[in-house]
Amino acid sequence: MKEPQERYYNTEKLNVIFALVSVALLLCLVSMFADDYSRDWKNYQREFRALEIEKTRVKFDAESNKLAAQPEYQELAKKLEDAKAQYAQQCSDLKDVKKDVASLTAKQAVLTQSYQFTKAGLDTAKYKYEEARHASSPGAENLQAEYGKLSATAAQLKLDLEGLNQNLAEKRSVIDGCGHQVKDLERQQRALTAQLNIIQTKLRKIDPNERSLTNQIADIIRDLPVIDFANPNYKIEQIVLKDIKDDLGFKQANRVDRCVTCHLGIANPDYKNAPQPFTAHPNLELYLGKDSAHPMEDFGCTTCHGGRGRGTDFVSAAHTPSSEAQAEEWEKKYHWHKIHHWENPMLQKQYVEAGCFKCHSGQTVIKGAEKLNLGLNLIEKAGCYSCHAIDKYKDWPKPGPDLTKIASKSSKEWTHRWILDPKSIRHNTWMPSFFGLSNNSDADSQARSGQEVHAIVHYLFANSGDFEQAQPPLWGDPAKGEEIVSSVGCFGCHQIEKEKSDKPATRQSLHREQGPNLIGLGSKTSKTWLYNWLKNPYRYHPETKMPDLRLTDEEAAHAAAFLAQDKTADLNKNPISGIDTQVLDTIVQEFLLKTSSVRQAKDQVAKMTTDDKLLWAGQKLIAQYGCYSCHNIKGFENYKPIGTELTEEGSKSADRLDFGFAKIPHTKEAWFTQKMKDPRAFDKDKIKSADEELRMPQYHFKDEEVEALTTALLGFVKEKPEPNKNKPRTPDNIAIEEGQKIVRQLNCQGCHMIEGEGGAIQSSVADWLVQYDNRSENEAKALITSFGPPNLAGEGAKVQAGWLFHFLHQPTPIRPWLKVRMPTYDINVAHLNAVLKYFNALDDQEFPFSDAKLPAPTPEELAAAEKLFSKDYFGCAQCHIVGDSLPAGSPDSWAPDFALAKTRLKPEWLLEWLKNPQKFLPGTKMPTYFDPSSFDQSGPEDILGGDENLQIKALRDYLYNISDHPQPKPAPAKAEPPKPAEAPADDNPPAAGSPAQESETETTAP
Repeated sequence: MKEPQERYYNTEKLNVIFALVSVALLLCLVSMFADDYSRDWKNYQREFRALEIEKTRVKFDAESNKLAAQPEYQELAKKLEDAKAQYAQQCSDLKDVKKDVASLTAKQAVLTQSYQFTKAGLDTAKYKYEEARHASSPGAENLQAEYGKLSATAAQLKLDLEGLNQNLAEKRSVIDGCGHQVKDLERQQRALTAQLNIIQTKLRKIDPNERSLTNQIADIIRDLPVIDFANPNYKIEQIVLKDIKDDLGFKQANRVDRCVTCHLGIANPDYKNAPQPFTAHPNLELYLGKDSAHPMEDFGCTTCHGGRGRGTDFVSAAHTPSSEAQAEEWEKKYHWHKIHHWENPMLQKQYVEAGCFKCHSGQTVIKGAEKLNLGLNLIEKAGCYSCHAIDKYKDWPKPGPDLTKIASKSSKEWTHRWILDPKSIRHNTWMPSFFGLSNNSDADSQARSGQEVHAIVHYLFANSGDFEQAQPPLWGDPAKGEEIVSSVGCFGCHQIEKEKSDKPATRQSLHREQGPNLIGLGSKTSKTWLYNWLKNPYRYHPETKMPDLRLTDEEAAHAAAFLAQDKTADLNKNPISGIDTQVLDTIVQEFLLKTSSVRQAKDQVAKMTTDDKLLWAGQKLIAQYGCYSCHNIKGFENYKPIGTELTEEGSKSADRLDFGFAKIPHTKEAWFTQKMKDPRAFDKDKIKSADEELRMPQYHFKDEEVEALTTALLGFVKEKPEPNKNKPRTPDNIAIEEGQKIVRQLNCQGCHMIEGEGGAIQSSVADWLVQYDNRSENEAKALITSFGPPNLAGEGAKVQAGWLFHFLHQPTPIRPWLKVRMPTYDINVAHLNAVLKYFNALDDQEFPFSDAKLPAPTPEELAAAEKLFSKDYFGCAQCHIVGDSLPAGSPDSWAPDFALAKTRLKPEWLLEWLKNPQKFLPGTKMPTYFDPSSFDQSGPEDILGGDENLQIKALRDYLYNISDHPQPKPAPAKAEPPKPAEAPADDNPPAAGSPAQESETETTAP
């Protein structure tokens, strides 16, 4: 009978349960190790290792073939082969010699030891004998005999040892001499094959097939589960960024980037064309390389790209697909899904340049980030900073024209049509559309929009100030006006484009959109207003970006006549709706209800006249739409921007954005994109009152422009790197950033090349040469540099600060043959000094500025310089103007006035310029008289002893004093009689007392 259990549990059953649980635990443990061992990144590293072996073997073979084809190596190999053959032939008995050397070496050791012992005994015997002889000891004779015997033995041993050493040296010299040539040749061979040996060493390290069987087995064992904790081939690689922290809530920790665990070839140029994830970064000169501005050890990956740096698989690293199609591909291939609780996922590929803004927010142009630069340019051009506060643009001027005197400029009818639909009047205007959009295009909204525009126009004209306008002194010739507009520089900021274009904006094209497209001006304003505007734009709008081109009265009249002749086609095709008092009452009452009861609002509306309602509603609507943000409007001087601040918009999580019912991915990138394309799309299917609806206007951005703007918005983040990661805030760098901002605001690059960018006016200069100077298209392209604004490369090193200050304040002609002219800007002294500091900082010039002072040249130097200057040598006056003396030939071959050199040019720059002009301005027409490749033999041998440096110095000093040596003046040109001006029909007849004809006036420009 089975013994009864005395426990509350069954031991046998419990043992079975324990056994099963132990097996299950063992299986879980094995599964855990297997899962940990079979990581995707290990597979990537295995693939990379195979790829690296392949590439290394290819490099090894290429280096081997290169050496084999190298004559020097072939010759050396032949010599080494011959030397080894000779070695084998002449040293065939070398083994016997080496045996003799070994035997003799052993004998040498024994003999040396015997000699040393005998010599030690000899010293002892000598001491004893000397002591006994001194003491007259009876045993002295025996000691003397012993001493003599040891002396003879030591002498014999020494003689034997010398003979043995001589024999051994002879044997060794045979060995050394036999292999000396071989060793020397092998040393030379190692020098030639150093690179091959490095590659071979690497190959032996990474390729198991290059190792012994024992090492191959050890290589396999080191990567086995559990054992691989020691020193495996496949392991997590990481970069610890000590200067960049991650905010962990209660503590900040050093950022750790493990991206290189999979992206193993990211910093290796050998993997430029490798597949992902092994491909090298596309711009190693700028990023990741040790000598780049962004070394990988200091910046890592997530600093620029975003993402989760500690992640070691595709999903946990927070990769972000660039499109919905890619997202579907990733879901199938990598089981990708969004990490919802990670606030900074990786930037999509098309927006990756957004990461640059964190460190470079102070710069106007960020090198290597063209899309981001375009986005910033578009923000500036569209005036986004006017409605949305952005720290970078907190003190920028309003982008729109002044409306405080609009009644003197435009009519109510034109203004009404413009506000209602600006694109219908000027197809590429930067004035956005507020009406006819996705949330106000229905019939009721359109009826309301018409009344809102009536109210806005009424307010603007009711509060418009007076603008005293002078009448043009003559009727004006549109043909002459067209030439003036085409030549003086208007097209550096403006364009006349009547046809629509589907091309997206570029940074270069935006230079010519600094001002509006000059079409339809005859419908917008009068010729009289245009004349006064062209004569002095600051009189109408003191803060305008439009500079003063210093046009004469006649030039301004001609230009105004040309611009005023173009009228908008079909402007009056659709009649303007009249005042609808019912809709107007509704608008007024809605605004009143914000501060009054329904009864109070109705009573107040009933007491108002139509003008009162229009004035009241107009003021409220201007405030609601934020018109004052871009335009100066009377009564709104102290109003604040209406838009959301965008300074840190890129850090805002998608959960804080209202997606409404829009069917787009719930990401901030998608939200920004939709907002740029259709700013009011998020109102769809929502029930809102008119004052609750979204108000952001439509700019009609193209897809490429939207992408650039989204890139910029994503760059506006809260995260700021440590100061040592930013561009150093040195005085020079600050001066450059401040100068770049002024250059951008004044659109200097619309005409000039500055820092290698700009010169947008050059195409219009070529057009002028073809149309008005009878040049062929090829000639025009070749002459652009002669007839266009100068390239300002090296301007800080070139011109004196005092001269530049006065020139910017009041430009004077430098190249009188030019039609395009340097305009006058109404900028303050602080801005002028900022521009001076900017140019000098670019060229590493000293500050504060110093005056250029040179001693007068000696008579010998003066005579030498006059010879060099003469047509018998360099013929300088054949191209350059010298005071009143103009060179021969056509103006396209002329060069600036030498009389300005003393006050304009820096003496150090002039020395270097005369030495090698091409170094400063590649492609310049200035000849290189002193050949840099043979400078010491390039100057005339008969002047100043043929010393080129003395010749250049003498010529420089002569140019600085050339005004003291007048040049012969050319014969005056014969003046042409004045021609009568035609008087075409125009909106402004000739003013009473104005001349019916004009005199031809020479146009001069710097």
